[in-house]
Amino acid sequence: MKRTLVLTAFACAVLLNVAFAEAPSPAEPILLTSCGQSADVLMMKTLLARDSLHFVYLPQATYADLAGAGSVIIVLGGSSKGLGAAKISETEETARVTALLDSARAKDVPVLAVHMGGLNRRGALSDPFNRLGAAAAVRIIVVKGGNDDGFFAAIASENSARLDTVDNALLVGPLVKAIFRPAAGE
Repeated sequence: MKRTLVLTAFACAVLLNVAFAEAPSPAEPILLTSCGQSADVLMMKTLLARDSLHFVYLPQATYADLAGAGSVIIVLGGSSKGLGAAKISETEETARVTALLDSARAKDVPVLAVHMGGLNRRGALSDPFNRLGAAAAVRIIVVKGGNDDGFFAAIASENSARLDTVDNALLVGPLVKAIFRPAAGE
């Protein structure tokens, strides 16, 4: 009886540690990729370079590209032109991103989802990609207008992710820089 109580108490302690364990903090180097092949990922690439953050840009990153990554920034938004230029279908892009995000989760590599396109990157093509990437993220950054209907707020709530909204795409850079390189004393 005493042994059973001790084992039960130990099992409860282990489960509580797992349940309340914090997600790993975003770290460099960053694997920057797209979820839907929109050109918005190029703007994010420019912002990361401007702020001298250490990153690798692979628009069609796969699970194998996670080696050595401290985190993933996945830029959300579907583009038929981008998918065509990449010579992949929506189904192939969904499979690629799903495998990448599943591997990131298994390896405890934090994912930040960034939606920079506002209302223009919402709709029938984009929203499945937006949901896929945002649902795997520990933090979601959305440019004002992209969440007017509460789409990203609902995903963040369902997945206990932090949601940040900025007024325009240029303000994504300072926020991302603060996430990866917080000022001393914060």
